[in-house]
Amino acid sequence: MNKKTLYIHGLDSSPKKDKLEMIEKFSEVEALHLDYREQPDTFKILSDLIVEKDVTHIIGSSFGGFLGFWLAEKHGIPCLLFNPALAMGAEMKHEENSNHCPRRLVVLGERDDVVDPNVTFSFLKNHPRDKCIERVVWCNELGHRIDTDTFWEFTNYLFQPSVAPGSA
Repeated sequence: MNKKTLYIHGLDSSPKKDKLEMIEKFSEVEALHLDYREQPDTFKILSDLIVEKDVTHIIGSSFGGFLGFWLAEKHGIPCLLFNPALAMGAEMKHEENSNHCPRRLVVLGERDDVVDPNVTFSFLKNHPRDKCIERVVWCNELGHRIDTDTFWEFTNYLFQPSVAPGSA
């Protein structure tokens, strides 16, 4: 099976070329530039893309991490989420169901001043895991923006779980 990753950018952002190139070392990449404020059906657009393109992995950041969380749940695929804005649940149409993604890696920046990492961690503690392998990593010096080194470390770990962050 060929790997295909959906990269979902954050609010008021866009897919960054350097991050897409890092993902391409492991997988084909699908990445749309979305205006979340003007496209309330973003969840459906991305969900349809996952089916159409046979996406096998999701990487999302901030609001893209929120979408990635629920898309991975719906479609039962692994995800890597950077500072996901999971508390935004009531503000965006999404589907909650019981497929549960098989592997979820969540990276939280302790210095994030946009998405409170404690709120995200609390949400994750209370969300049912069933068969999901979940790893939450707290990064002491990380803020909301994800630097390329951190992005590379965790993307590498998503596709090569034997290569723990910090060891590559």
